[in-house]
Amino acid sequence: MRAIALTFFLAIGLLAQQKEITFENVGGGSLAGYTEDEKAEKAWEVRSALMKPAGQLGKWNLTNLEGQTFRDGEVALTFSSPSGVMTPAQKTAEGEVQFNAQSDSFKLQGIGWNWRGGPQGDSFSVLAEVVANLDLAKAEPQQFKVKATRLDVMPSPQGTLLVFKGEVTMNRAGEKLTCQMATCLLNDVSGGDKTLRSIKAEGQVVREMNGQRVESDVAVFEQSSGQINLTGHVQFQEPDLKVTAQSLNYDPKTQVMLVKSFEKDRVSIKSTRAGYATGELKGTLGKLERNLDTGLQVLTMEGMAEFISERGKVTSKKIVVSEIEKGETLVVADGSVKGELPEGDFAAQAAQWNQTKGTIELLGGASLQDPRGIEVSGTVIRSNTLTEEIVVLSTPGYRAKIKIPRVGNLPADALAEAETIFVNNESSAVEIDMNGAVKFTMGSTQSESNRLVAYSLPRAKNEAKREFNLQKVFLTGAVKFRQPGLRCQAERIDYQPTVKVEEILPADNLTGTPQWLVLSGGSDENRPRLFIDSESGKTSEYIADKHEVLRTAEMTKFFLRGDVVMHGDGLDAKCDLLEGLAKANAEGRQTARLIVGRGGVDILTESSKAYGKTLEINPEIGEARLFGDAYYRDKEGREAVPAKEIVYDMTKRVWRMEQSKNPNNPNQVVRPKIYLGPEFTLPKVKNLDN
Repeated sequence: MRAIALTFFLAIGLLAQQKEITFENVGGGSLAGYTEDEKAEKAWEVRSALMKPAGQLGKWNLTNLEGQTFRDGEVALTFSSPSGVMTPAQKTAEGEVQFNAQSDSFKLQGIGWNWRGGPQGDSFSVLAEVVANLDLAKAEPQQFKVKATRLDVMPSPQGTLLVFKGEVTMNRAGEKLTCQMATCLLNDVSGGDKTLRSIKAEGQVVREMNGQRVESDVAVFEQSSGQINLTGHVQFQEPDLKVTAQSLNYDPKTQVMLVKSFEKDRVSIKSTRAGYATGELKGTLGKLERNLDTGLQVLTMEGMAEFISERGKVTSKKIVVSEIEKGETLVVADGSVKGELPEGDFAAQAAQWNQTKGTIELLGGASLQDPRGIEVSGTVIRSNTLTEEIVVLSTPGYRAKIKIPRVGNLPADALAEAETIFVNNESSAVEIDMNGAVKFTMGSTQSESNRLVAYSLPRAKNEAKREFNLQKVFLTGAVKFRQPGLRCQAERIDYQPTVKVEEILPADNLTGTPQWLVLSGGSDENRPRLFIDSESGKTSEYIADKHEVLRTAEMTKFFLRGDVVMHGDGLDAKCDLLEGLAKANAEGRQTARLIVGRGGVDILTESSKAYGKTLEINPEIGEARLFGDAYYRDKEGREAVPAKEIVYDMTKRVWRMEQSKNPNNPNQVVRPKIYLGPEFTLPKVKNLDN
């Protein structure tokens, strides 16, 4: 309505009139102008208490002037001033004193004024101390009260423009606007409602309205829709929202905000909504949306996007932060994602992070470093910080992998890969469960299995930092285990990288914290197998129901029980129990030094069988000694029963029987006995008597 009234005042019904105005009556203290068309309507009229010609030709001095402008025969504007000078022929007027004007849309006053007529309509200016009220058709609290240094009024195709300049302030109930220049567009074209259509504010713009504060270099405020367009050094603040940008468009009816930056500046959207996690979203192009029904908020950022909250940071090409239900926030990132969170540092092609639930889902070339020091990678990674669980999945060509850091006495970082990896807490310890063609490496240790389960040392009650310290590894399903000089096969192998042992005998003591292996499971051909190298480079195989191996860099001790079978260099043996010792040679490679079998020992060589109670093999000298009721039989049927032992020369592949001391009489020896088979006959001896 203000715009319409002002247009009426400026145009005075002449906006469409191209002809000259003629002055018919200059007497009686009044001046008037009419249009020279078929209607000949009055365009304006000025009355003055005292009117006289000025010093210059064609100018009139007016005292206590009052005027009106007309449109379509109706009064559009009234105005007054204590004095002024008018040049009717040039359609100009001016004054240096107070000026007042009023229409259906506005009323104003100021000091110093001028009026100019034109073919598109009339315009005028108020030169100082401008005070105006806009939107008079509205209730008084909704009317703008304006103060400025200067006011310029002019017509435009969209409506009349009021341009306030210099320390502009615009106030109404709940709203205050300050700037250096405000251009107000009135909706006073044909059919308009004579209200204020829009405000364009420029220069140090600040608007405060109902708890909302905006700042910018330039701002456009649409009055009917409430839309806001801000440009240059933009600041947008609400009690729970702060936005920084170079450009901002906001529609309060749809609750949609678009923001963007130029050059090196970045957009920032910081949300502090009650009940939701605080977060700041940065980038070059952003969008804010609020659901009109639920009030839930969605923030979207593109171009070097970065999300920072009290719980961490995420960077990506695009980030969407959504309030999915009361108190729950979901962060979705797409494209070259990286993050630093309490849940761990991560990278992926895409990610979903639920701040409230503490869950992360990483997709595509994903990697995650857990706070416990565990590093995982795979096609898909899911992490839950509340339960401290991690799930890693793989696809063909991209296996799930894990790295366990070297802690304490571990020889090196542990590396493993599988089809799936699951990490969780088992009481106070951490459990890693891997399935599907598992490969495990730690220094010189390598293994293959169908499944691997690893445990950390339990965390002490007063231990603040959770750190994965590998304690046990359980391998199951077609297990193959390798170390320099040692190989194992079993259906199950239990492996501890470090254990403490206390030896009773001083000789051949294990020092430090040796590794411990336990082989078990399987039957028949799938029973546990142990392979030990000898100094000659040949390998002996040991099969039993259960194996235990203690091993350091300098020494290996192994213990077998349950139907033990040994396949050695030219010698096979069976027994109930077996113990072995391997030591490092000059090159640092461990080789077998002593093998001892006990309990019902059976030996099979290429040409003989033997049994006894104890077998002792010394690979260094190439001998195998059989003790305790030792018995020998070769393929020709010859048998031997020594007093104490028989010896197998592993180089010559022959047995020998040595005499031994009589345990009942140390001064005597017990000589070996040989039993000849039934097929053995003495050669015929010629009778000397014949």
